[in-house]
Amino acid sequence: MTEAVPVPASSGRAISLKKGERLRIVDVEGHQVGDFAAWRTEDSGEYFSPSHTVTQNWRITLKPGDTLATNRRNDMFRVVADTVGYHDMIVPCCDPEAYLRRYGLSDHRSCRTNLEEALSGMGLAYPVRGELALNLFMKNRIGPAGEMIYDEPTHGPGSYIELECLMDAVVALSACPQDQTPTNGWKCTPMRLERWTPAT
Repeated sequence: MTEAVPVPASSGRAISLKKGERLRIVDVEGHQVGDFAAWRTEDSGEYFSPSHTVTQNWRITLKPGDTLATNRRNDMFRVVADTVGYHDMIVPCCDPEAYLRRYGLSDHRSCRTNLEEALSGMGLAYPVRGELALNLFMKNRIGPAGEMIYDEPTHGPGSYIELECLMDAVVALSACPQDQTPTNGWKCTPMRLERWTPAT
């Protein structure tokens, strides 16, 4: 293991990756969602795009072997392993405006704020847009009338997704602070980023 970075509950962290490295995103206690965003190191104008990833793989789900694409349709990551099997690429990450508008909460933590703080901690001011986050381990579904239904996650402690980095990148992860819906099983818990170079 080259590096293991704890991501405290309701907080965010960011790290740099090199092409060829592996990244494992771990849910330490289970039932926790992680909002994931990424940018090309050489050009922050190229970044992970959920919508381009959908058309790259021709589905809204992810499976081992699938790629995560950038807004320029370049492959950024490849899914190597996934012990959870459900993720969301439709819903934007939570932001201060959502907590105020939906729940009347003016000082609640949010994934967008967590991602901004994580990048700031690295001295970076990359733009964070909620619709460009991948909601890892988020269990939701489309109801019969087209409505979005948020289900409580069922994955347990130590669950993870493992990615192969296909270009130099900066990634940020927020351990989602959503406690107003079943999104995190009504309890926000920590996550972990693990980075290493596979043996050749």
